Amino acid sequence: MLWSSVPQLRLHVARQVFVSWFCIVALVALFWYQPAIVRFVNDMLLGSGFVQQTEYDQRVLASYFSYGWWSLLVAWGTLEVGGFWMVWRYKAKPNEYPEFQARLQRLAEEAGVRPPTLIVLRGVGRLLNAAATQSFLSGPKVIVVGDIVETLTDAEETYVTAHELSHLKHLDIVAGVFIGAGNSGLAIQKWAVMTSMVYDLFVHGWRALAYLAATWVVLSLTHTLYKLLAAAHSRSREYLADVGAVRIAGWDGRAALITGLARIHHALSGWRPFKIFRPSGSLFHTHPEIADRAQALKLDPRELPDGNVQIGDVVIAA
Repeated sequence: MLWSSVPQLRLHVARQVFVSWFCIVALVALFWYQPAIVRFVNDMLLGSGFVQQTEYDQRVLASYFSYGWWSLLVAWGTLEVGGFWMVWRYKAKPNEYPEFQARLQRLAEEAGVRPPTLIVLRGVGRLLNAAATQSFLSGPKVIVVGDIVETLTDAEETYVTAHELSHLKHLDIVAGVFIGAGNSGLAIQKWAVMTSMVYDLFVHGWRALAYLAATWVVLSLTHTLYKLLAAAHSRSREYLADVGAVRIAGWDGRAALITGLARIHHALSGWRPFKIFRPSGSLFHTHPEIADRAQALKLDPRELPDGNVQIGDVVIAA
């Protein structure tokens, strides 16, 4: 458990676990009660019985839950098919990054995770990143994008890899699939309501148009709230994956996780370190700011006069 294995971060872990589960419960409730929310708000704004056809309001959202199930089916099918395709097309050969593959297997054993398949994505331009995914049929996978193995130091590779393994251990990819399916279901319902407006105006009259317009506004507002909660959940899981990386790779070298993230961000954006460590802040971001992640790990990034950033004894230079 993260709580007992990293005692220095117990309060941080407790806070992020609370945020994560609060968001999950709120997301499920928001999706499940969406039809009731729409009818309640429309009755409050337009009045009960505003639409003359007594069953009209029920027909508007009659396919809502089926949109969610179909979105989940497509998302999960894509995950399974994509997993097989990545293994077939991009699975690392035995002689490709042998030291990194050995480190990956060792860290997976320490994390208590089924040994993942290493996927190497080349020919992606300036992209440089690492990710994790998993599926029932093709198993867990750690993906390295671009020349990340050549770019990071051994310590940075260890902590970044441990971060991805922590995502696998805590099934964050599975949660993401369900949350994404809910997001898609809401988006499809919004599209269905909007595209029905002209037809229903001529068939059912202006009251139907007003009802659909009000429904679309309510759906848009709740969809925005859904995306805010989904982003907050994602950020909390990133914080917890950082703690998981520290649990696997050790407390003393945790600065390597932050320097590795900064190196990846610099390769992607070309920004100088001081800009990378200056929070831009967005409630829709799925990943926390690097400065916030450093402070959560009880590190204190310090901007130097030359624009570089120092963490402990390590200076991050462009």
